[in-house]
Amino acid sequence: MIVRFNRGQLAATSSVLNIDTAELLVATSIAVGPERALAAALDTIGSDSVAATLPYLQRAALTPHLRDLARNHELSLKELRSQAAAATRTDLPAIAPLRRVTIRDVLLMVLVAVGAYLIITQLAKVGFDTIYDQLRQAKWQWVVVALLLAQLTFVTQAISLRGAVLTPLPLLPCTALQAAIKFINLTVPSSAGRIAINIRFLQRLGAPTGEAVASGAVDGFSESIVQIVLVLLLLPFVHLDLKLSPAKGGNDHSTLWLIVGLLAAVAVVVTLVMAVPKWRIKVLPTVKTAWTSMIAVARTRSKRIQLFGGNLATQVLFALTLGAACHAYGVHLTLAELLIVNMGASVFASIVPVPGGIGVAEGGLTAGLVAFGVSQPIAFAAALTHRLCTYYLPPIWGYIALRWLNHKDYL
Repeated sequence: MIVRFNRGQLAATSSVLNIDTAELLVATSIAVGPERALAAALDTIGSDSVAATLPYLQRAALTPHLRDLARNHELSLKELRSQAAAATRTDLPAIAPLRRVTIRDVLLMVLVAVGAYLIITQLAKVGFDTIYDQLRQAKWQWVVVALLLAQLTFVTQAISLRGAVLTPLPLLPCTALQAAIKFINLTVPSSAGRIAINIRFLQRLGAPTGEAVASGAVDGFSESIVQIVLVLLLLPFVHLDLKLSPAKGGNDHSTLWLIVGLLAAVAVVVTLVMAVPKWRIKVLPTVKTAWTSMIAVARTRSKRIQLFGGNLATQVLFALTLGAACHAYGVHLTLAELLIVNMGASVFASIVPVPGGIGVAEGGLTAGLVAFGVSQPIAFAAALTHRLCTYYLPPIWGYIALRWLNHKDYL
């Protein structure tokens, strides 16, 4: 069916039309098999048009969704090209050089570069040799503890997901889903992949479409509530070293201005959303739906405990992971301090739209640890260790979890 025309062209080039035809041939081959698809194509568009698509029967010409379908159905594009060449009685042509480059690709590349720049400048400011010495002196038993604690968040996040919907969900597949999302977030650096896999997973387990769509908003909204409550409860019990001026012989960072900047950024975002009608129309209904769905879920005691308890346990485990990373470098902070640092860095990374928070999360963690009196080289080493355990390594077993979910027909 025709869904929308936002990618349509009034005067498409022949190569664009050939790519469309190649995609249609692949899609119909998946649905009815290559033989029937080729026969239908020859009957409708003719031999010359089918032959013109041969250079475009390749992965680069297909949309990501269609590439996944072809792989899942074990459709060989090379064999399809050979069969199409034989059916049109033409020699097999060379593959047309293609690469899909969109504005989104360029933007993501720029954002990743910004994140990498933040890491490099932070390293350069501290000193590459100093960071290397700190990492080399790390107590690796504590690094292992941090890695194990980080993986326990899969279970707590699975529990909060079970609480976000009224449909009963098994715990093991939900836990595997959280691991798979780590891989999805790495390969699809936006929320689109995570949202899509969540909805697909919940629908396969019998959740109504509306409930599946609202689940992400409910889970995220409850997580925000947990973070706000924790910050309000913990701030009176922690002491931040807010430096208004450079320390003697130290760096000229100012944690106070960082916090002021974060608060100002949040205020600007809220003001813009409320002031711009186009943004308000997009954001406010989502917030309202999330709130309404969360109230409906929270009326059930067991769901309420799973939703908020799972999110609370996730925050604690991430804080303990950071604590273990700090222990690896001889730094000891209280649980309240670790929670404040981790949640602050999480909020900071969510405000700055760098895919995966690369560079931004490390900078936020470093700034938070420095605010509690940790020296900058040790703070940055601990931040890198924390991110290694929570972001950079989990996609390895996240890929295995994704394959398992596909094998068990949960996706």
